[in-house]
Amino acid sequence: MRTLFRGGRVFDGTGAPLASADLVIDDGRIVAVGSGLDGDEAIECEGKSLLPGLFDCHIHLMGRYEDDELTLTHRPFSYAFYATPANLRTTLALGITTVRDAGGADLGLKRAVEDGVIPGPRMQIAVTMLSQTGGHNDPWLPSGGTSVEWGVGYPGFPMVGATGSTAFGPRCARSSARVRT
Repeated sequence: MRTLFRGGRVFDGTGAPLASADLVIDDGRIVAVGSGLDGDEAIECEGKSLLPGLFDCHIHLMGRYEDDELTLTHRPFSYAFYATPANLRTTLALGITTVRDAGGADLGLKRAVEDGVIPGPRMQIAVTMLSQTGGHNDPWLPSGGTSVEWGVGYPGFPMVGATGSTAFGPRCARSSARVRT
């Protein structure tokens, strides 16, 4: 079904001023922008501005900004799976229709969104964060202990990057073995 948005001002992302135009969406995608367009249904947008979906290049859909390490330590790993739908809804409500998840979302979440099981933005996923030794995703602390925030996965969670690839050296290989036990 082709939906026509008629008579709005269109933001095209090029830096040009908003311009009056019609816009047609078919199957959730913008297929035409111009004047004199038609569609199966029309929505009058006179005096309104049309903005295409935004792309968030760094997001973690499986977590929340408010979650601190202590909270995560005492929360069952499955909790994130139940909290994630709210994160997906919030992301869409903000006008973000495509994301690059920088760690946490897996192929199951991506496919659930693609298959319409749950509403959410289109996703490019990293599965786990990549990090240099001692960096943002390395669970080893200067004290010699380990952080639970990024160092503990869930059953089946792939361990890659600084926490799991032996390409980064023996310390990382030990880290991977320790995390998996």
